[in-house]
Amino acid sequence: MANKTIYAVGLAFFSFFLFFYGITSRGNLQLSDEVTVFATGLSLATRGSLAIDELQELQNVLSIGQIGHDNHLYGKYFPGNVFSIAIVYKLAEKQYDQPFFLYGYEAAPSIAGVRLAIKINALYGALAMTALFFLLKRYFDWRTTIITVLLTGICSDWWYQSRGLLSEVGAGAFLMTSLCFAAYKKPYSSSLAFAISILFRPTNLIAFPIWVFAILHSKRTAIWSGAIIFAGLIALALYNWVRFASPLNFGYSSSEHFSSSLLFGLYGVLLSPGRSIFLYSPILTLAIPGTWFFYKREKALAIACMITILAYLVTIASWYAWDGGVSWGSRLLTPIIPILGFLVAPAIEYAQKNIKDMIIVLLLALLGLSVQVIALARDPIRIMEEQVFSADAKIHYGWTLHTLQNSWIALQAKSLQNWQLCDLDSYTLRHLLTHCP
Repeated sequence: MANKTIYAVGLAFFSFFLFFYGITSRGNLQLSDEVTVFATGLSLATRGSLAIDELQELQNVLSIGQIGHDNHLYGKYFPGNVFSIAIVYKLAEKQYDQPFFLYGYEAAPSIAGVRLAIKINALYGALAMTALFFLLKRYFDWRTTIITVLLTGICSDWWYQSRGLLSEVGAGAFLMTSLCFAAYKKPYSSSLAFAISILFRPTNLIAFPIWVFAILHSKRTAIWSGAIIFAGLIALALYNWVRFASPLNFGYSSSEHFSSSLLFGLYGVLLSPGRSIFLYSPILTLAIPGTWFFYKREKALAIACMITILAYLVTIASWYAWDGGVSWGSRLLTPIIPILGFLVAPAIEYAQKNIKDMIIVLLLALLGLSVQVIALARDPIRIMEEQVFSADAKIHYGWTLHTLQNSWIALQAKSLQNWQLCDLDSYTLRHLLTHCP
């Protein structure tokens, strides 16, 4: 009976977050990354090809990929979201439907299929929070588990990222699923989820301590679960070979590389006013004491989580564009948000013993929720275009990263002074509540 209750609550959490992320989904393509991946997915679904020659004009302005060995244009990035978009589109497409146009060309014959496929991250966002629930329930009581899942899913940057189409959400969802299976001593399931996560972001390879933890207390035969991960790498290599006749070519240009100052990058992703993960997700600061509390209980799992988080921080901080480009929030650290959320739980468990500590938790949660709400109230990319990239802009992009007064969050908050309901950054809510486009 207890197991049935846990499964029922897990299903309820999945349904809630799927609906919550789905109804607040942006429902449009804002960034070149999203356009490139979405166009590739639709091309695969409708023509059986990964080529996106129709976006050559965009390629002339931005580096969205490379010309492949067959002289066709292929987008950079990875197969996870591409295949997800293709599958969801094929399942949802309707005959005799209105077509979907992208940059003036007909990208797909069914607008219904497009509208569902563009919300794919709502599914992955819900999957991650469901896996987080099952993982937490293994180590904590009901109250701590439910509070932690809700705070992570609603009061952190995970909500915003799950409203978009970037691949970091799928990477984080399957990474958390892998960690959950590892904790339940299911090494083969853990390896499969880990392999899938690599198809969304190959940088997830640095999370190999999760696989090590999965086989740590299993039978010797469990080491063969590594073959599943190897199969994922082969699939990734084949994807590159089809496009560029090279297993290691992901479509990135030579100017995109690991060369940033590590210390400067760490400052950027941890402390800068424009990209600090603790500014966009204040609740995650509790993961710092939470890690220590959990280490005293489950050393092996705590170490696996710590190494994964630190490896991710160092990798992203070393990337030449540690800020993730013109994208709201701590985008490149998105895959480790659910893991940080897991480590928040011990601090919440401890805080329940003292009303003052719970007030701190509540304040952090309210701050994080406020950030998410102002991002939902109006399209953040629109604010950046108006304040930074317009012809008469007086704010330099670098200021949005390194100054508090001109940080993106500050600009976003100021823009709400003349807010209207039509400004909602949610396609579904905007059409339910208004007559705006």
